[in-house]
Amino acid sequence: MKRVFIAFSIILLATAVNAQTINAGKKLTAVAIVKTNTSVSQMGTEMEIPATGTVTTDFEVKSVAGKTITFTATLKRIAGSVTMMGNEQTFDSSDSATAANPQFADALKEINKPQEIISEAGKISLPQDLSGTPRSEDIAHYLMIPVNAASVKEGYAWSDSSSTTEGSRSLNNYMVTKVSKEEVVITVLSNNKSKATRQQMGIEVKEDMQGASTVILTYEAATGY
Repeated sequence: MKRVFIAFSIILLATAVNAQTINAGKKLTAVAIVKTNTSVSQMGTEMEIPATGTVTTDFEVKSVAGKTITFTATLKRIAGSVTMMGNEQTFDSSDSATAANPQFADALKEINKPQEIISEAGKISLPQDLSGTPRSEDIAHYLMIPVNAASVKEGYAWSDSSSTTEGSRSLNNYMVTKVSKEEVVITVLSNNKSKATRQQMGIEVKEDMQGASTVILTYEAATGY
């Protein structure tokens, strides 16, 4: 059985969305900067795999109904690097060599393919996948500031958690770490544990993954509630 321990951070730079004023047709771009360090232990061998990545996603608001916002999300670019056994490999979806590399086929298959996403304003839903790569669904939730930018104070904190019948669980602690006339910053500390059974080359593989993450969300104060 493979055990994978993952520590990662995601820094998201995005335009905040105000469900009270946003209209259909609004376009936004989010850039997620991801840093991961994966420790793999398999058959007595341990290896660390550091990686960095930048994920750029375009959003267009299709409709707004109360706090429910329907987006069209289009993944535009994935770029970064991964180091394994001392060898660094870079990748960029806009580069023809990366696009032709079969190792990146799964990661690049969603490039320039719009998908519909429904999100709720004022509520953050963090990713359950421990790979550290944010999906368009995750980023859509990040876009919407979960506090009142006009009245929130630095230090305001809250938490939530989720779990599955297989034993996976996630605990998220949120804190407002900066409030200014220009921006509101929310820092999220998460502890995650994922258990799953998968089929790999006809063999049943049990995965036991756990990790901690830090997510920094930066919003424009002027567009908050």
